[in-house]
Amino acid sequence: MDTSPAAIEARLALFRRRCADLHLALTPQRLAIYQFLAGNDSHPSAEEIYHDVKADLPSLSLGTVYRTLELFEAHGLVSRVLTLSQQARFDANQDEHHHFICLRCRRVLDSQDPRLQQLPIRDAAPSGFRVLTHRLQVLGLCQDCQRQG
Repeated sequence: MDTSPAAIEARLALFRRRCADLHLALTPQRLAIYQFLAGNDSHPSAEEIYHDVKADLPSLSLGTVYRTLELFEAHGLVSRVLTLSQQARFDANQDEHHHFICLRCRRVLDSQDPRLQQLPIRDAAPSGFRVLTHRLQVLGLCQDCQRQG
């Protein structure tokens, strides 16, 4: 995910428009949580978001972060990434992409390689199952963990 200032601003502008279209109040908490996600490609957990955003919003509660993320997910503003630890992590990148997950350090890397979108997933689906979209999670070792041995 592009985390340049211009890309973050574009993502925030789209977020504001989507909230207006959905009649979602744009509270300081919601904006701060989304802004953190929009500029972060590490796929943080709710707890990580809470600890980072709380520095600027001391009255923020972990419950508010969880409820906000659930609201964002329900409206397609963020997506949930499940890792091997089953701890939910969150992604503001709503472009079609896939995840490569390191088995050792649990790092999640985005891949927007178009070849992955061309896999015959629909052909491989069970009879009667209608595939709407797909996201792959590929497990392995990141470059840093490979170097460590």
